[in-house]
Amino acid sequence: MGYDRLSDERLVQSIGRRDAAALAALYDRYAPRVHAVALLITREADAAATVVEAVFWECWRGGGPAADGRSVGHSLTLAARRMAERMAADPQASRNGRAD
Repeated sequence: MGYDRLSDERLVQSIGRRDAAALAALYDRYAPRVHAVALLITREADAAATVVEAVFWECWRGGGPAADGRSVGHSLTLAARRMAERMAADPQASRNGRAD
């Protein structure tokens, strides 16, 4: 299956069925954006990487990003912003490797 050709919505459906390849495709598509948002807020590469990991881990655990009527990209960006803001407010969280 050509995951890179699937729509975001199809990828999310596949993630809901525990398809790791769909998560990898969504990661490839959106990790640079999630990282950029996190880096802009935290101003630390390690903290931004932790945010990226946490955002996509949450996608896996929850069966995909919660769209709430938004696009998948927008939902991932908002999740990254929330996690990065928490990390920026609590620098100890980034040193401990947790974003939530």
